[in-house]
Amino acid sequence: MKTKTLLGFFLLSLMAFCISACQDDAEIILFSGSELIDETGTCTNTISSTVLYLNGWEAENIGIANGKGGYSAQSSDETIVTATVNDNRLWLSSHGKKGKVTVTVSDKDGNYVTLPVTVSYGVLTFTCLDQPEFQVSRPNEGMLLFDAEDDLQEKVNAAMVFYSFINKGDICVLRPDDVYRLSEEGEGGKFTYKTKDEQVLVEGTYRIEWASLAGKKKKAFVFTYTGENDVEKQHTFFNFSPYLGTQSLTRERGPITTAWLEDVSDSPYLEGILPADRTVVYWVDTMISSLSAEEV
Repeated sequence: MKTKTLLGFFLLSLMAFCISACQDDAEIILFSGSELIDETGTCTNTISSTVLYLNGWEAENIGIANGKGGYSAQSSDETIVTATVNDNRLWLSSHGKKGKVTVTVSDKDGNYVTLPVTVSYGVLTFTCLDQPEFQVSRPNEGMLLFDAEDDLQEKVNAAMVFYSFINKGDICVLRPDDVYRLSEEGEGGKFTYKTKDEQVLVEGTYRIEWASLAGKKKKAFVFTYTGENDVEKQHTFFNFSPYLGTQSLTRERGPITTAWLEDVSDSPYLEGILPADRTVVYWVDTMISSLSAEEV
């Protein structure tokens, strides 16, 4: 009987711990959204660090739960981030300066919690997964049909051997002017193209414009940079991933694969080789990472 009593007490204690595991009265909890999600044994929307993006999210407000009330906040460097408390919400404001700070939230009894905050520009990073290929296609009602004869494909591959913009393992980093408007017409930003060992190959700008692919107008990323002998160069790439059209997804999802297509049919390398009813597409398979902070 004594053993059963002790076991019962242990189980009740364990249940009480699970229910209150994320609600210690003295523990201040920071959370996203309008209210804390405190399901039994877990806190699914708690925050332990955050990022303010100078090209989008320059300010943020975070919920405060538990503690003893009378909250106040202090930033370790107010030239980078100002922290205030209003109605049990922590308000963070950046001031156009990159850096890292620690924000301390305290209650009236001296209990406190610290929040690391990074302030930087939001960037999207694409890694080239395989060596890009040249695909001969036949435009058909706004679509591309990849049905080229083997001999024509071989001729195209041989003719385009000196054409290259990105290679396997290379990385392209986009810094949008506004992370809220990633794929809207007229928007754009800066880009850096580099090798996997961080050697910068090309830097320039990009802009989202309408361009023709397979006889139909579609949104495209137009990359502009200065090449050899100070000659301006452009590459127009099409990307049909909805990932780039929904800003919230870039915060929440992990890496996904997506293809970039460039119509290179008018390349001088293809003169006398490509029939009038064929198109050549430069196909680049990439992996895109979630929106992240540029290194501080």
